[in-house]
Amino acid sequence: MPNVPSTCYECDANCAIAVELDNSGEPIGVKGPDCPRCYVQIDRRNHPDRLLYPLKRTGPKGSGQFERISWDEALDTIATRLDQTRQQHGAPAVAFFAGYTKEARPQLQRLAHAFGSPNYLTESGCCFSATLVAEKVTFGARVKTTSTVASSKTKCILNWSTNPRGSIPPFDTHPLANRKPGLALVVVDPRRTPLAEQADVHLQLRPGTDGALALGFHHLIFANGWQDQGFLDEWCNGVNAFRDYVKDFAPERVADICGIEVSDLRRAVEIFATTRPAQITLSPTATVQHSNGFQNHRALILLSAVTGNLDREGGNRFFSTKVSPKPIELFEHCLNDLPPRIGDEVFPVWTRYWPAGQSMLLPNCILDGEPQRVHSLLAMGINTAMWPNSKRMEQALGALDFFAATDFFHNEATLQADIVLPAATNLERPALIAYPGCAYQGELRYRRAVVAPKGEAKPDAQIFLELGVRLGMGEQFWNGDLEASWAEAGEGIPDEIRTEVFTNPDGVTVYADIIEELVEHGFLDADRSYRLKGINTRSGKVEFDAEELKEAGHDGLPVYREPAESPRSQPEVFKDYPLVLTSGARTKFDTHSQHQRLERMRRAVPNPLAELHPQDAAARGIQDGDAVVVRSPRGQVGFIAKITDRVKPGVVHCTHAWRGANINELTDDRTLDPISGFPPFKSSLCQVEKDRAAGQQAAPAPAAGTTVKAALPAAA
Repeated sequence: MPNVPSTCYECDANCAIAVELDNSGEPIGVKGPDCPRCYVQIDRRNHPDRLLYPLKRTGPKGSGQFERISWDEALDTIATRLDQTRQQHGAPAVAFFAGYTKEARPQLQRLAHAFGSPNYLTESGCCFSATLVAEKVTFGARVKTTSTVASSKTKCILNWSTNPRGSIPPFDTHPLANRKPGLALVVVDPRRTPLAEQADVHLQLRPGTDGALALGFHHLIFANGWQDQGFLDEWCNGVNAFRDYVKDFAPERVADICGIEVSDLRRAVEIFATTRPAQITLSPTATVQHSNGFQNHRALILLSAVTGNLDREGGNRFFSTKVSPKPIELFEHCLNDLPPRIGDEVFPVWTRYWPAGQSMLLPNCILDGEPQRVHSLLAMGINTAMWPNSKRMEQALGALDFFAATDFFHNEATLQADIVLPAATNLERPALIAYPGCAYQGELRYRRAVVAPKGEAKPDAQIFLELGVRLGMGEQFWNGDLEASWAEAGEGIPDEIRTEVFTNPDGVTVYADIIEELVEHGFLDADRSYRLKGINTRSGKVEFDAEELKEAGHDGLPVYREPAESPRSQPEVFKDYPLVLTSGARTKFDTHSQHQRLERMRRAVPNPLAELHPQDAAARGIQDGDAVVVRSPRGQVGFIAKITDRVKPGVVHCTHAWRGANINELTDDRTLDPISGFPPFKSSLCQVEKDRAAGQQAAPAPAAGTTVKAALPAAA
């Protein structure tokens, strides 16, 4: 049987795979990393409920009543309706949204801006981007991306709420998944992860109090003289004001806020501050998906500066730019020629660094016209579970004048659409992949389709090119030629490697210039690039007190504020909802909602779980496996109880992105982070009760293709 090289796209790690084909050319097996996500790619391709033909809604929105139509009718309808909105309300009244997959983002963004709309939005409105922007404002460089790359020189790891076993391929065998001999380890996490069990100290903080804990670290570092004063004097701005501020974060106060022991705090800080070089491993979301997340993350990352571990080998290295494709998104046209993006009015610091509008504002735009009115939407891979108070987002989609979406399967979002288009899987579409890799090494590769799409499915990017042609912009959209669009993107790759990128299925490894430049200038240790390049912030130094934030009306210091909905900030609400709700811990058996329908994945995690501490369960008469109802001021959702001392007393952790048990129906959409616009997915209030109507037996996993809330049409 022939094997065809390709890459996996069940997450964004782009691992190399080999696809086994039968004699008819049909995929029958995948060889790659030992990863359950990798193995189910063919399951998705062949799923009986996969969308295979264009559909037009024939019944009320949300009814699930659709009929099959031709591609010509579907694309002509979309082009006509989008143009009608442009004529009646202006091009910015049409929004364009990119969820998963991310590979077609360049073509969709190009379509948005060529159409005349600045309002290209992405799932990054609640994922990763806030960490990037906080790091750019503070350091002028990214550090999260490199923080999960192991270094042999690291003597201490401060793991701050990231669990490699569940979130970073290759999971259990990731170099940071287990403690190495001789390595000091401190873990900060509301849950007791397997790595936390190996730690010298585990600080099991109350969700949303990361900023207070980080400031408590700073307090003890300064109080004990553990700071790198030489680095602070030469390379940092606002240190004196910051040092004065952290005086208020004495260990006793911080321990009380976070719900930890003073002795554990003192020991953890001493280990981290005196064992160098020390590396902080970071999550893209855990510290920023709070109403106070942006400043919390700044307080945390400044620990690498105050101890002199910034961009030092074994510490937290700056992410360095490498060779990358030519931008084809027309974002410069958006910046120079189009009106403000959604979010420019409210979150200007975030939009200054992120090339999209803030998608968390989309329900407000549709329902309230604030900060801009949106009448129509073209979306790729959209799911209402991505928005806080998800029922409101569902309502918003139903209120649009026109809505079209591409996807593999129906979900609560597509049920509101007027037109639904079937998307090709990664095995069925080409893509130019630029994987960022580590601090100074990356990968470029052109992945060709392994097999033709099933049914009449098309690559998302192909769909957007064809829409561009139908909207009268054929030349701007390569006359619908997807391969030509990737070829133009490839013009950004140097001539000497471009051919190999497009022809070698193993791709080409590329390196940042900074290592060679450092060595050439006599910095033989090849780190601390600021000695050569400086620090790319407003002051040219590390920003402890950021003028850029003050100009936008925010605190320049990483000031700690309680989560907007917490036992301390909302004591009256806490009387009715006496548990702290957090969610979103990753497992290797799913990427958000993308694997919900795949039976092999559901065998590993068959139920949507609400994890409670034994004390909290006993007080409510709840036993392991009971059906329970989790309630918040926004509504209630059913889960299955898992009683475990891995969660902190007073805290409930719920599975996220689950079909029929969407925890984000309970999260707050009114108190977004004031700088990033991120929602508080990981810190709010709730109550948990036994579901008397459901009985005590754990509900079986939904059968593949079933839905809890609406009948879904057949794929053909």
